[in-house]
Parts: sequence; C-alpha cells; structure tokens
Amino acid sequence: MIEKDFFTQMNSKTKSVIPLLTLAVIIAGTTIVPLHSIYAQTTPAKNITSNMTVPNATTGTVSKSVIAALAAPGFGNKYDLLVNGKPVPISYNIIGGSLVGMLADPKRHSIDVAVNPGPSGGALEIQVPRQVIDAKTGTNTDQPFVVVMDGSRISGDQTGICVTVTTGPGNACANIQGTFKESGTTGTDRTLTILFGPENRFTEIHGTTGMT
Repeated sequence: MIEKDFFTQMNSKTKSVIPLLTLAVIIAGTTIVPLHSIYAQTTPAKNITSNMTVPNATTGTVSKSVIAALAAPGFGNKYDLLVNGKPVPISYNIIGGSLVGMLADPKRHSIDVAVNPGPSGGALEIQVPRQVIDAKTGTNTDQPFVVVMDGSRISGDQTGICVTVTTGPGNACANIQGTFKESGTTGTDRTLTILFGPENRFTEIHGTTGMT
C-alpha cells in the first residue's frame, strides 16, 4: 500500500518530504525559498496566483470565489518538471498562495509539490499528463490518485468541492481545506483541484504508472 510505504519512511509528518524537495524554509516572513535543485519555473502566461484574498480561515474552508476563479477555462502558469533529465511542462493555477516547486519521483510514481500558502489557505489546480503519472486499475481503467498532504492522505470525495459554482437551495458545498477532486479528464491529461490550508506546504500526488 502507498500509505504504508510512505509512513514507514519518515519519523514525522514532513521528514521525508522536506529532503525530497530540498527546500530551505526561512522562518522570518514565512517565506519558502527553493534551492537550485528545483527546476526553474517558466514565465506565467497570466497571474492569478497570490493576489486574491481567501476568507474563512477559521472554518477551514475555501470560498466559492476562489473555486469560481479556478473554474474559468485554461491555465495561467506552467512549471517545467524535470522527468528523467528532461523538462516536462506542467500547467497549473494557484490562488491563495504561491508555488515553490515540483519534483518527479519515478520510483513512487508521484509528483511532489511545495507551496507557500497564504494566511487563509487556498487552492491548486494542476494538470497531470498521463505520460508522467497515471492511476490505473488492473484492467487498465482509471482509478483515483492518492493525494498526501503534509504526511496524511486527504479525502478525494467528489462531493467535497464545488468546481462548478452554482447558487440556490441544495447547491451548498463545503470546499473543505485538505481535500481534492479530479476536476477534468482527457485521453492525455487528468486535472486535480486541491484545497490547502494556511499550514499546508507539501503535497504528493501518487499514481500507479508512469516515469519509467
């Protein structure tokens, strides 16, 4: 099991994640600075990253305005993920925080993501190319990714996030921090929307195949 293997490799929640990402955390100002081993991010096409205020920090939820912004078509940013020595562009949007870096982990079929969260948490939308990692059953059909945040597996309950924002009775949605949803699927990519809190910095997206 992925979870068992993960937890046996560390003595604390983030012990195995921090050296994996080789990040230096500067406590003053709560700024995270990536070291040179994290491949450089490409210039974003547009910026919808950290300028939006995310309310509801005390309730552990992300506002519908954040989800509405992510629901808009397209991606505003790309990050060059180094896979087997070659850069692969990963499209993403992030609101209520900023991306620090991503690393590929071929042995565990995972993409490891570090963020610098805002004071109220936020949301990350990431397009995962199937050629990089994918999650398949024994009969080669799609199965959910396993997402681990700061050492704990988080919920992928599809009812937990309103990616398409609606109003009116019966359309309430919690948008709980520390949850994720597969919000888009094509033959070449799978898109995940991941909600993080103000203390969440490290996220692992685990599949079953890829990066061979």
